Amino acid sequence: MAKRKNNVVKKIGDSASLLSKPKSILRRKDFKELVTLSKQNSAPGEWKTEIIEHSPSVPCGDEYIALQEILSSTPGVFWKPRKRKEYIVDSSDLRKYQILGFEDYNHYVGYLATNGLNNLVPEFHLDNADYGDF
Repeated sequence: MAKRKNNVVKKIGDSASLLSKPKSILRRKDFKELVTLSKQNSAPGEWKTEIIEHSPSVPCGDEYIALQEILSSTPGVFWKPRKRKEYIVDSSDLRKYQILGFEDYNHYVGYLATNGLNNLVPEFHLDNADYGDF
């Protein structure tokens, strides 16, 4: 008796029909979440700076005596006290890409795409981190 030959093309066609049909990328739940995430991140946050001016303090003790000696011994020298400025900086409203130094969200996404990275980290906290100078 001869051995029956299997039809390989039919097997491939049958296994392909068992797989799920390909879905459009616009219908995928993950893609919709990424679109909403990118829309939320596209609006930049604000770097809030508050400047408080304090009245100048008068030097006390030896500093005041040394200042008076310098002022009396040198002609044309005067002492002009300046207001002390206190800067309060609030960066809690900044977005992740702004903290990392990117100008806008498109530059950040382009950097991620170029380097093969993704932006799927759900939380980004830098509570005790040093941001450095921007």
